[in-house]
Amino acid sequence: MSICPSDCLIYTVDKLVTMDKETPKKGFGVQSVEVGMHLLKVLMEIGRPAMLKELAEAADMSAQKAHRYLVSLQRSGMVEQDAAGGRYGLGEFALNVGLSALSQLNVVRIAGDAVAELRNRTDQSCLLAVWGSHGPTIVRMSEGSKPLVTTARVGVVLSMVNSATGRVFAAFLPRDTADEFLAPELVQADREACNTLLADVRIRGISRTEGEEQATINALAAPLFDHFGNIAGALTLLGPEKHFNASWDGPLARELLAVSKSVSNRLGYNENS
Repeated sequence: MSICPSDCLIYTVDKLVTMDKETPKKGFGVQSVEVGMHLLKVLMEIGRPAMLKELAEAADMSAQKAHRYLVSLQRSGMVEQDAAGGRYGLGEFALNVGLSALSQLNVVRIAGDAVAELRNRTDQSCLLAVWGSHGPTIVRMSEGSKPLVTTARVGVVLSMVNSATGRVFAAFLPRDTADEFLAPELVQADREACNTLLADVRIRGISRTEGEEQATINALAAPLFDHFGNIAGALTLLGPEKHFNASWDGPLARELLAVSKSVSNRLGYNENS
């Protein structure tokens, strides 16, 4: 899968442009930098090389002002101009900045806060799993207020077939990898049913178990995607069945999907690319 500069840089510039909305201002910023970043973000949002007039209109500034900033952005390598057509596009340095930012993203660090957030929003136990050498491995867990007798603990490797977490990985991992880890858990008679189940997970973007891995425990799991569109981890809610609504469109499923999509966005994932 090819990477375009706009996909790589959007996370970095979004944070720079919106920083004043998220944190209190301390002292004075450099307005020219903010204007330049705004123009750069507009160029990314257009998604293709654009003429000066189009860029200026989209950025809500005069063509003369936009041109001055584009000259400086060209000198820094953030923007390139097509000599033949005169259109402006993102430059090589923009790609390098985006790739550098993405290389510093870490699913455990970024999704770690989401575990506590989901636990607080749902009052259910929540865990984060990543792909380890032996399969889906729990790396973070926060327990809800309801008593829960479970074998789930940090460091535990989960079933690919019987756990909601494992089903998410089985559905979105490369087929060869998934089949290798599914094989020991499946007999031939189970294969067709498993393929049907995983196809449903891909369509819904979420998986569930209702007492299948552990009796009396329900679970919902959703994938986390990185900037390449690969599965980077999974967030899972679990709780005692009498206090856990595992319906596909229930409040727990909606909360889980909202948080997992937010984490994926922070990891650089763009579902429209």
